[in-house]
Amino acid sequence: MTKSISAFVLFCILFASTVPVLADHITLKNGDRVTGTVVSRTDEAIEIETTYAGVIKIAASMVDKITPEPDAEARSDVKATSASNTAGSTETAKAESKPVKKDEAVPLFGHGRAFGMLEGWTGNATIGYNYASGNSKTATLTTSLRAVKDGTNDKLTVYARSLWFSSRKSGVSITTSNAFWGGARYDRNINEKIFGFVSYDFERDRPKKLLFRSIVGSGVGHHTIKNDKTELDLLTGLAWNRTWQADEKTDTPEGLAGAALKQRINGRLKFQGTVNFYQNITDVQEYRFITDSTVFVDVTKRVGVFFTIGNRFNNDPPQNTEKNDFLFTTGLKWNFGRGK
Repeated sequence: MTKSISAFVLFCILFASTVPVLADHITLKNGDRVTGTVVSRTDEAIEIETTYAGVIKIAASMVDKITPEPDAEARSDVKATSASNTAGSTETAKAESKPVKKDEAVPLFGHGRAFGMLEGWTGNATIGYNYASGNSKTATLTTSLRAVKDGTNDKLTVYARSLWFSSRKSGVSITTSNAFWGGARYDRNINEKIFGFVSYDFERDRPKKLLFRSIVGSGVGHHTIKNDKTELDLLTGLAWNRTWQADEKTDTPEGLAGAALKQRINGRLKFQGTVNFYQNITDVQEYRFITDSTVFVDVTKRVGVFFTIGNRFNNDPPQNTEKNDFLFTTGLKWNFGRGK
């Protein structure tokens, strides 16, 4: 079983290097067409990566519809007019886009019912499974979800991850990991570089006697790098950690620092990494950190594979459990939303 999974993952990587990524077909209100891959989409603008002009930014108000790659007749039209249409559509979009009137202000997170909270999400979901048998039987299951909703001057990110590991030997079954953690963060831009944030994180790990951990935080961040291929945010702030263990409940003020990096290597290969450090303010000898690094390989526009290395460290763990939890996992992922 393990060899089969490894062979499948290797096949997906080789297949991804040969299969072209499906394209999007952008039809503008003035009749122009642009073909490429949508890399970013907000209420104000859409960025599309083309093979003939790089990344093009088009005002969202000028877009009529977005469909899969056009048919043969439409493709011939695009080839015949790609250069003129690209330049013309970009300038026309800027010239004809009208400023938003005060009484027509865009809601905080877009349009629609529930203040647009059910629309405009982008992200991915992953699942990984491994099974081995012989002298002992082991099974590992990992899942994750990450979704982002971009507004004009703000962003909401939600995330979750689970890890389950069980082994069976001589008729005895032992679950050594049954963990679930996640949270949400809301960012609001102060200017082009600085933003404020509020966050909520939670964690549960039954085998480590951690019944529940709840962390409320806030602070400021800095868009250190932000371009078409790379995004790097640095964070600093304060947090309040409330932890329920088997025999006690603790409240701890913490200082937090973090970094989040997204790197689009090409249209098919991407990297995403985060690190969050928490320092106990009342006891400088006590700290913990969480890191996650993931490489995504898209096989198609929606489906791909992933490889994740994660680490959770607590230098003062509860009830003599291990300080460090290391995780390496691989499996399938599914992209949802227009942007990726």
